[in-house]
Amino acid sequence: MIQLSELKNEFAELIHLPKHERMLKLTALLTSYFKKDKIKPIIVGGLSVEIYTRNNYTTYDIDLITDGREKFDKLLVHELGFLKKGRSWYHRQLEISIEIPDNYLEGNSKKVLEIELDNGHHIFVIGVEDIIIHRLESAMVSHPNNPEWTDDYEWAERMFFIHKDDKDMMDIDYLLQASEKADVHFIIKNWLKNLREDI
Repeated sequence: MIQLSELKNEFAELIHLPKHERMLKLTALLTSYFKKDKIKPIIVGGLSVEIYTRNNYTTYDIDLITDGREKFDKLLVHELGFLKKGRSWYHRQLEISIEIPDNYLEGNSKKVLEIELDNGHHIFVIGVEDIIIHRLESAMVSHPNNPEWTDDYEWAERMFFIHKDDKDMMDIDYLLQASEKADVHFIIKNWLKNLREDI
C-alpha cells in the first residue's frame, strides 16, 4: 500500500522507462494505491497478451477489470494528469491509455496470476487459459469458418505453445473445460492432437 505522495513521486519517474515496463509499473502503482480501498485491478486484454507472449505482442492500452471506476477517475484526472476520453483515460506524455471495460472478470478468479515487480509492487493478470479463450472467441466472431485467419487466433496459439509445458502457469484440464463452455474447445483439442502426433 502506498500514499498519494509516494504514488506521485514514482509516477513521475515512469517517463524514463521503456513502454512495457512503464505500463506494468503504472498498473502496479495503481494496484498498490487502491489496496486500502480493497480494490484489486486485474489486467486483461492486450497487455495480458503482451505479458504472456513475453513482449512479442504490442499494445498502448491498459485494460483493467476493477471496481472503483469513480476513484480511478478522480485519481487519474485530478492527480496524475490523464485526460478522460469516453470510457478511457489517456496520458499524453506517457502515451498510455487506461480503460475499465467491466468490474466483473470473465474467467476464473482462482487462475489470476500475481506478479511481483522489481520495485516491490504487484500486478494481477487474468489467467493465461482465460485470455487464450477470449482471443479464440474473438477469432470465431471475426471468421466463424476460418478463425485461424485472424490475429486473435495467432496470439492465442502462441500463448498456448509458449506455456503448454509449464504446469504452474497453465492448467490444460481447466483450459479444455472452460473452452468447451465457450465453444472453442475443438481448437484446443486440435492443438493437443497435433502435439501428440509430433512426439
